[in-house]
Amino acid sequence: MRTNWTKRSGIAALCVLLAVTLSGCPAATTIVVFSDETLEAAIREAIGKPLGFVYRGDLLPLSSLDVSNLEIRSLSGLEYCTNLTFLDVSGNPISNISPVANLVNLLNLNIDGTNVFELSALAGLPNLDSVSLCGTLVTDIQPLVTNSVNGGLGPGDFVNVTCDDLGDQANDFDIPFLEGQGVNVVCCAGGEES
Repeated sequence: MRTNWTKRSGIAALCVLLAVTLSGCPAATTIVVFSDETLEAAIREAIGKPLGFVYRGDLLPLSSLDVSNLEIRSLSGLEYCTNLTFLDVSGNPISNISPVANLVNLLNLNIDGTNVFELSALAGLPNLDSVSLCGTLVTDIQPLVTNSVNGGLGPGDFVNVTCDDLGDQANDFDIPFLEGQGVNVVCCAGGEES
């Protein structure tokens, strides 16, 4: 009896492997794993898939995601939401936004009130036109300058940042550079615009 079950499960596994291999669409067949259950639940709700594996293909239609104030601690898995244009993760105890680096279609990002202290993930986002960093631990906005130099942030775009928390480099050089590129830099205090 056990032998028949083993043969059947082996054949089923082989069929799945063959289907995945022949489909030629890795996005549709790559399983996405989220390390934060709350983020996973919010994304499942947004894509209308409460059960089963979440595949990269399931995430492609997702263009807007507001997961503010949900106690999310990790954005791992979010890097597969490559068609996001709007992302609000404000008010969450996250400190690492590296998954955002893959979101090349991202236009608007809100990380207000998070534990984020490092912005290198934003340097290569070509479509970024609005980022809000009020009440974060950010002291260096050089990645936003790099973004602007690379054709991202430009005339009419917005950066909201707690200027009092920035280092001398940011206040003396980076903010004037961004403003010289036509970026509207708005200083906020304690997480609020001023």
